[in-house]
This record gives sequence, structure tokens and C-alpha cells, in this order.
Amino acid sequence: MATLLYGAAPWLALVAYLALAMTSLGRPADQSARRRWMQWGVVVALVFHGASLLPTWFGHQDMRFGFAPALSWMVWLAMLLLWVESWITRLARLGFWVYLAAAALVVLPTWFPGGVTLGDPDGLFRSHILVAMLAYSAFALATGQALLMLAQSRALHQPTQSNQWLMDLPPLLSMDATLARSVGLGFLLLTATLLTGGLVNDRAGWPLLKPDHKTVFTVMTWLSAGLFLWGRWRWGWRGRLAARFAMGGFGLLLLAYVGSRFVLEVFLGRIG
Repeated sequence: MATLLYGAAPWLALVAYLALAMTSLGRPADQSARRRWMQWGVVVALVFHGASLLPTWFGHQDMRFGFAPALSWMVWLAMLLLWVESWITRLARLGFWVYLAAAALVVLPTWFPGGVTLGDPDGLFRSHILVAMLAYSAFALATGQALLMLAQSRALHQPTQSNQWLMDLPPLLSMDATLARSVGLGFLLLTATLLTGGLVNDRAGWPLLKPDHKTVFTVMTWLSAGLFLWGRWRWGWRGRLAARFAMGGFGLLLLAYVGSRFVLEVFLGRIG
């Protein structure tokens, strides 16, 4: 029964995301009622989406991991952040495209499940990989928000017919606050990544911080995030400076893993 539920979960999440996409286009008279309905709809989609991903990490089986599960976890975190933001500010009509992207990515691991990383790893290692992926996802989302902020700022100064859709985004101050929350979440998750990674290394008899490229990129990103948050608190870093700082510090970290896995699994056909 549980296997059937987990197998149906991505398709149930797909239906929920498509329903949210269609609802986001409507303009009912009672906007507050639509907002409450969509908030509960996002919760339903998040539950089914998470149920489709969790067995890979915490089931007693080989753990499969690759670019598609990584992207699926990323969109799950994006929807969680979108749900949190819905209680703080209005949702932009851009949400329609976010829901469609979520609908596509939630079923992507069905066709690209990834390679077998380890045969039935323990809970600590699974938790470390999951927290790391959520941290990378938070940084990628911050980069996306930074790009939107730069585009919106340029559209306000040079409005054209092609960039009118940017005017439907929340105000720049709200976008800036959302960016800071995403970076703060990523910093906390990356801190947890370093801590759990150190425990994994210690259990294996290795140094707490292995001198490899993944560790170097992780520590660099952690330092960049900490500097960004400190600079925001101390000097009020906002706007274009904050956006460019976020992109420069976080873009490479995500691409170093997700991009390489996509090339290996899809173009070169190498799994594992």
C-alpha cells in the first residue's frame, strides 16, 4: 500500500501544481478567498511532492541521486519559500510559470532517477546529502531572484512592451527582502551541510574538512553568504549590489554539481 502511495505521489503532485497554475490565472471577486485556497493547495502539492522524494533518502534501499532529483528538490524548496512568502506579500502572476515548472520537474525523476550512489547508506549520510542539496537549491533560488531584481530595476528605468510582465512582480523592496531570506536560509542549510559532512568524514576516519573541490566550493559559498548577511546588517547592502553579490557567490556552486551530472547522465550516458 505504501509503495503504491509513493509511486502515485509525483503524479498527484503534478495534478495539484497544474490546478494551482490554472487557478493563478483567474480573477475572482474575492481575492482573499483565492489566496487562502492557493495557500492550502500549495501545502497539498508540497506533501505529495515530498512523498515522492523522501523514500530515496530514508528508505532501506540503494540511494539514487542525479540532476533530476536535484532539480526536483530545488523546486520543492522553491514552492516552500513561495508558500512562506504568500503570508508576507502578494503572489505575482509569475507564479503561473513557477507552478508549470514545478509540474514538469516533479515527474522528471521518473525518467532520470540518477545513478546508484551507495548501497543502503546510513541515515547520517542520507541526511548530509539531502541538507546539502537543499542548501544548493536555496542558493540557486537566490540567484534567480537576483536576476529578476536586476531585470525589474532595468525595466523601471527603461520600460518597453517586452518587459511589462516584470511590473507584475512584487515591489523591489519586497523582492530584496525575499532575496535576503533565501540567502539566510541557504546559509543555515549550508552550515548544517558542513556539520553533517564533518561527522560523516570523522566516522570514516577522514579529516573533518577533506581538501577536495567540493569542500573548497562549499566553504567559499558559506563564507560568501556570511559576508553578504553581515554586510547587509552592517552596511545595508541592498538592491543591485546585493543581487550581483548573490549571483557571484552562489551560481558556480550549483552548476558545479547539477550541470556536470546532467552532462554525464544525459549526453554521455554515464550513471553513478
